[in-house]
Amino acid sequence: MERQVFRIWPLSAPDIIYYLQISWEKDQDLGSGFTVTICNGEQAWSGRVSDNQITLEAKEAEMDREKYVDELRQALTTGEERVKNYSFDFFKDNDKEVFHFSYEKLLKDISFKLGSVELRKDLDSADVIKELINYVLHCNSELRDRNEHLQQENKRLSCDRNYSLKELEKYIKAKEELEQDLYSRFILVLNEKKAKIRSLQEKLKCVDEQVEFKSQSRTAVATSQETSVAEEDFDCSTDEENKGSENRTWSQPSRSANVPSQSDPIGSSLHDVIDIAPSRKRRQRYPQQNKMAETPKDSPEKRYEFVF
Repeated sequence: MERQVFRIWPLSAPDIIYYLQISWEKDQDLGSGFTVTICNGEQAWSGRVSDNQITLEAKEAEMDREKYVDELRQALTTGEERVKNYSFDFFKDNDKEVFHFSYEKLLKDISFKLGSVELRKDLDSADVIKELINYVLHCNSELRDRNEHLQQENKRLSCDRNYSLKELEKYIKAKEELEQDLYSRFILVLNEKKAKIRSLQEKLKCVDEQVEFKSQSRTAVATSQETSVAEEDFDCSTDEENKGSENRTWSQPSRSANVPSQSDPIGSSLHDVIDIAPSRKRRQRYPQQNKMAETPKDSPEKRYEFVF
């Protein structure tokens, strides 16, 4: 049997404290029906809300049955925390020896009735009160045991927390020392790397200067060589021109005695020097032929001058 006990202050008697007990079958909810018991410390009243009555009240409230059952659970089983959201009333019917217990939900400006149940006075109110007291004592004992267990657990967790804080402080200290050591080593390595980089940069600068010097020297040597070659070419060309002029000077008398060909006057004049010279000496014995030979002298000389 599941049950819930808490205090209520009825609207008809707000100065009087009543104890409300809601009990229902185990492994079931309030939708299957529940029993209401109210006690003022001297007398007790009880009544039963059936499954059909819950269905009828849900229709009267124009609510879905599941939602209505959930509203009943919040109003009757959540304890005194819901007093501000719900109101209860307990009053006697004038015509009968019947009491009515009603429960309503409070909204901002209005309230609507969730349900009500008829209660009758128990013949043995002392047993009902005793049962309520036993249940309250049992709940109190369970709460104390749970509280003690939670206190022990809290103490254990506090000890673990203190131990963890101490270990954390040790780890922080070790971490800081390790960071300091690593930082100092890193500084040394960094300085060594910087010195190495500077030395490499200096070496690279020296190598660049040597390469630049060599390239400049090679350029100067190549320039001087080109200048000497140009001078040699100029000297050779001058010698060749001088030789050519001498050859032309020596070849002019022979050309004047020749009759060159139309295609190559220079080549024909060279051949003429070798072949015609003896016949020319022989021709000088005849005075008539000299006149014949003097006539072509003008033409070769004029052609030679035309060529050169």
